[in-house]
Amino acid sequence: MAFSQPTSVRFRYTDSNIPIIESTNRLKPAKLQRNKEHRHIQDNSFIDWSRESYTSTPSITSRKWIIIVLTGIIVGYVTTVLDLASAWLNDLKKGICYSKRDQWSLLNPYSTCPVDEWHNWSEIIFGSNGSVSAIFVNFPIFLVLAVLLVGGAAYITIERLPVIRHSGISEIKIIISGFEYKIDSYLGLPAFLYKTLGLTLVVGSGVWLGKEGPLVHVSCCVVNVLYELLVTSSDRSEGLRRELLSAAAATGIAAAFNAPIGGVLFVLECMPTYFMPTRIMWNSFVATTVAVVVLTGSKVFTEGQNFDEQDLFSVEFGNFSWLFMETIPFVLLGAIGGVHGHYFVKLNRAFSSVDFKSRVHSKLLSICRISESKYGNYIEIILIAIITSIANFPLQISKLPLNAYLKALFLECPDSDDLTQNSSNFMCSASSGVTIGKLLFIVAQGSLLAAYTYGVYLPGGVLTPSLVLGATTGRLLGIISQLLQSALSLDSLATCTKNSCIVSPSSYAVVGAAAFGAGITKFTMSIVVIMFELTGALTYVLPIMCAVMVSKFVNDSLSNYNIYDSWLKSTFNRGMDYMGPVNEGKGDGMCDFTNATSRVKQKLPDVPLLSVMVQPKSLYIVPDTDYTISSILDLVNGDNHEGYPLLLSTREPVSLGYITKVDLRAAISTVEYFLPQDMVISLQVSGLPDIALSQQLHYERSLGQCVKLDIAPDVPNVIVNESCRLVQVLDMFEKLHLNYLLVVSSQDDHRILRGFIDRYILAELIQREFTGLYDYSEYEVDDVVRDRHSFELVT
Repeated sequence: MAFSQPTSVRFRYTDSNIPIIESTNRLKPAKLQRNKEHRHIQDNSFIDWSRESYTSTPSITSRKWIIIVLTGIIVGYVTTVLDLASAWLNDLKKGICYSKRDQWSLLNPYSTCPVDEWHNWSEIIFGSNGSVSAIFVNFPIFLVLAVLLVGGAAYITIERLPVIRHSGISEIKIIISGFEYKIDSYLGLPAFLYKTLGLTLVVGSGVWLGKEGPLVHVSCCVVNVLYELLVTSSDRSEGLRRELLSAAAATGIAAAFNAPIGGVLFVLECMPTYFMPTRIMWNSFVATTVAVVVLTGSKVFTEGQNFDEQDLFSVEFGNFSWLFMETIPFVLLGAIGGVHGHYFVKLNRAFSSVDFKSRVHSKLLSICRISESKYGNYIEIILIAIITSIANFPLQISKLPLNAYLKALFLECPDSDDLTQNSSNFMCSASSGVTIGKLLFIVAQGSLLAAYTYGVYLPGGVLTPSLVLGATTGRLLGIISQLLQSALSLDSLATCTKNSCIVSPSSYAVVGAAAFGAGITKFTMSIVVIMFELTGALTYVLPIMCAVMVSKFVNDSLSNYNIYDSWLKSTFNRGMDYMGPVNEGKGDGMCDFTNATSRVKQKLPDVPLLSVMVQPKSLYIVPDTDYTISSILDLVNGDNHEGYPLLLSTREPVSLGYITKVDLRAAISTVEYFLPQDMVISLQVSGLPDIALSQQLHYERSLGQCVKLDIAPDVPNVIVNESCRLVQVLDMFEKLHLNYLLVVSSQDDHRILRGFIDRYILAELIQREFTGLYDYSEYEVDDVVRDRHSFELVT
């Protein structure tokens, strides 16, 4: 952790010749709270929302809306460029469309080009298009280009900026909740540029990763860069930054799926925030509207006047509507989606584990006879690209980009007997058995490859792969239902609605995509609305909701974590070589009490805090053992606490406030380079009671010479006594967004400290679900003290 040095230090002396150290760069308290240049926030800690909340002024308000509008504009154009570039790179692996420009889609050349106008590389180079030329010409070019694209993305990620790996939704979630995580590097301009370029290469390569989730990270980078440019240092606050990041997250989803309402609901449902929902909703509404308007306009501009462009995910159901008997397969899709989501997350966790990665890399390096360990990631990624290319090349439909393939799943087969009019009919076949076999193969290899690829050093998300796997399964079940309806002559299966008498496999694909998306991400309302906005399937909103509901219930019964929380829990908190340990010993680091506490409260016995408290680690004005510069540095660096309670002495534990580790470290940095490390320090706090001042003066006189170090502890806004119930503590942290809580005595005018709990302590307890505290009378303090980690309130 890096802490800046003060600009200068001034020494003054009292009558007793005891030096007092003062920093001359001090600001007034109000200014100090908002100026990041002078008040540093420690990485891997939570911001203090009471400090970081800001007062809205005309200057701040105008800048906020300028940033929101500019973010929507920039993200709209970036998404357009990313869509075009990735689609062209992906299709370049297969060949070139020679048709007139007004007959095919610029966004999906391969899937919209007339079949007689599409030319593979064997046709272009040798003028032949047989199976032999496909194996010896088309496949090598397809494979080499895929490896080059994914290799370029790997180089950017591994060598240039490793923080751009994965989706970014997990990290953005905890940043918005108040976590301080390398903001300058993770949300800086280099991250924006590298992530955009890396996503273009990854999507173009054809591996099982999507760009939709990572666009949340890209949008947040845009907001942060604009925030640093347009907001003056005196007006900056981490609260304002996170309010803007919430709008950026909505913008990323809206631009990715062309779903502005879905983007707004995504933030409300998935991003824990300090601010009122109406405030976040309005900011997000403006940002997503601007982004989608720009996105739509820019794509129209690229089309040309006669360009026959279709929406990225438009669905043509014709006049079909769903039959009541189809409720059974829709519910079945939901159950399959919930089970699939559980095992997909479990498989991804296993593939991403440090031990598994180490074994794989060691084996690959041994086979390739390479000694440098960093090349293990490169070999792994290239091998994934090779396996994916081999699996995708034999089928025309699996060679499509994930977005184009998803669109093909959402389209009905044409009525014409000619199923080779153009590439969009790859889904359709004269034989349903052949189509079922293709879909089964794609689901099997896609599930394994997506679960593995999401854990490697590549930028890319899992939202689109989850939708694709669900849509493929849904289409498969839809074809089977259609065959059953044709084979059986039951009246119940022949029931007609006003608009339809037959089963529509494409509608099953829509329902399946929503069910699998909900199973992997645990999103509900946002998934339903996104699918509606993607497809325009108004009549299928109810089946989509039923499938999502069943998927969520089934998945919740099997696991508590979605793919993003699982990543935080199993990989992010374990630390990675490019950022070191994160939250080591501090629980799971998410500290998202909104969802976690709802599971725990029902199991938690109604017991007071007194039953689970042990002696806290504290700082003292009159310590039993003298403080020195080195001892305070050892204290700060020796544990995982965010700060410490400040007490008068061990004999009289009168609470004087709470000092954060960052403030204590900043104070000690003013003297550690000018005085010996063994110099005795006396902590100075303004406004001490007369009795406390008398004890401190007596203590200082007993020392002889010492350094008086001024500190400014926080006065806690909320305190509780030891009779407070555990359930109430959970409610306080959840609703008040507290970082710590001091527990005082119910007697002695509420000034005697009895215990202490911070955010990470509670997160650890919630993660363990207060194991062992089911019976108050059986509770044994000694047992849990031996089992505790780095927290003072344990069970």
